[in-house]
Amino acid sequence: MRVVVVGSPELAAALRPELGQVTAAGLAILDAPPAPALHVLHGDARTAIALAHRMVAWGQRHGLVAIVDDGDAAEREALLAAGFDDVVTPPYTPREVVVRLRAVHRRVQRGTVRAGRRLRFGAFTLDLDGHALWTEGIVIALSPIELAVMQALVDAAGRPLSRIELLDAAWGDSELDTSERAVDNVILRLRRKLPRPEALETVRGVGFRLSDRAER
Repeated sequence: MRVVVVGSPELAAALRPELGQVTAAGLAILDAPPAPALHVLHGDARTAIALAHRMVAWGQRHGLVAIVDDGDAAEREALLAAGFDDVVTPPYTPREVVVRLRAVHRRVQRGTVRAGRRLRFGAFTLDLDGHALWTEGIVIALSPIELAVMQALVDAAGRPLSRIELLDAAWGDSELDTSERAVDNVILRLRRKLPRPEALETVRGVGFRLSDRAER
């Protein structure tokens, strides 16, 4: 696992004993598409969101983690909505950051197990290798966590999935607790990307499902 820490050489040094291949980078990394790696931004929420928007646009497939020392619950939700796979806030230890990074890395790896395959349901074609969703003539880049949630929904073929089912599909056996609110944040991000947000339906009292009505 290659990790790039943006904005904090001290954090990079603290993570290196356990993770090994950890490098530090400055904010200039925002100026060009970076090399493949799991990227960690240590900084303020506004800068983190700017980084996420650029990385997702460039097709970053290796995981994004924000470590922010400021911000309230609304800003943390905004970070997740911007494309981060995890957000770490104080108090935290280097060991907690290591565990979270490994959990994100496992999710990324699971997303490539079926690489080379395309899944289809209704108007949706999911490219597991390219981390992209094709629908209505457009291609939508997906973060690893978005890919995992969308794969579960496509596999369900219109059957509604509960938040717990989606949580398990996306986060799996993470050592740290992840709330069902995280699923809502990913659903929000996906709806913002879809040309027809209503195709990702809320089933009251159950969870979420993909609709194939756009194909009819």
